[in-house]
Amino acid sequence: MSTVLPPELDLLLACGSPPSEAAHARISKLLTAPLDWPLLVELAITHGMLSLLARALAEQAPGPAHAEIRDRAAAFSMRSLRMAGELARILKAMQAAGVPAIAFKGSTLAYLAYGDLALRTFNDLDIFVPRAQLPAALDLLAADGYARKTAAWDIGFSGACEIALQRRDPVCEVDLHWLFSPPYFLPFDPVRAMARSIVLRAGGLVARTLCPEDHLLYICIRAARGGWDQAQFPCDLAGIVARCPLDWDDLVHQAERTGCWRALAAGLDLAHELCQAPTPPEVLRRVKQDRAVSRISAQAQLGLSRQASDPAAVAGGALLHLRTLETWWAKARYLWRRALQPNQKDAEWVRLPRRLAAAYYVVRPLRLACTALRRLVR
Repeated sequence: MSTVLPPELDLLLACGSPPSEAAHARISKLLTAPLDWPLLVELAITHGMLSLLARALAEQAPGPAHAEIRDRAAAFSMRSLRMAGELARILKAMQAAGVPAIAFKGSTLAYLAYGDLALRTFNDLDIFVPRAQLPAALDLLAADGYARKTAAWDIGFSGACEIALQRRDPVCEVDLHWLFSPPYFLPFDPVRAMARSIVLRAGGLVARTLCPEDHLLYICIRAARGGWDQAQFPCDLAGIVARCPLDWDDLVHQAERTGCWRALAAGLDLAHELCQAPTPPEVLRRVKQDRAVSRISAQAQLGLSRQASDPAAVAGGALLHLRTLETWWAKARYLWRRALQPNQKDAEWVRLPRRLAAAYYVVRPLRLACTALRRLVR
């Protein structure tokens, strides 16, 4: 299966690809085609890639909307740098308090994938702490003005992996994780990740983060969970592959051992097809031989193409999740947990007192049925 991407989305992916003569020629060719510039700007903002678009266009002859893109991208870049500064401050405070923490995605991924803290747009700071250190981390952030975004949310729910915090002045959001992935989906070993973490130094940011192999595998799992609904993800993966020396044997072995091979392979396939990631031939050959991976990749590309014309289009959803899971046991566990285990959205849908928290196991299937009905009607 192959999907013809809208030229605006194709151009955005080209701008997010690792810099090369081929990428430059691809961008130049796409710029000669008729483009819907308002749509291009909207897609770039939606997918967190306006700064990457502006960087690529700066190397081209001035054209329609270039000045607007440059000015708006500058504002997004400044915001990314401010958030990197906030991340550095929080991590320093946690270190002083003896709370081990790992920053991931956001600023750290921007540097690993693009070599520049300002080139990746993100909405919040993702920080992992071991479950035992969660109370201390919450107290530290609360003393700094951060509060839970949803007061009704009970972090005791077994389906949870993070808690969302927000500070109003200055505005910033933090997702504090005690797991990297929710229990219903693919596993990501936090103990192994902590042991293999590295210290990244970029400008004024000093942050402990996932090693490149773990960051790449995590992004594949995270993107698969979201139905590959962001064009940013294949670009992130291509950037890591191009810029970071990787232990491919270890990466593939870990993905196989944990049942995450299809997620990893689909990510590598998308990064190669959409962003020309320089994946080793022997790894790419194995990826291309897996028919299940080909179906996942094709469905992901189709979803991105549909979203380009209809931003409200639903991402891959449960079918794509089930295709990504590799065993019948994993599929059955997914279906059971997704159907019954409450999460933050259920607590936001209906506010119940803490003594009635068990009722969320009834609320959840009702909310899912209402959501499915709305989608069907639309």
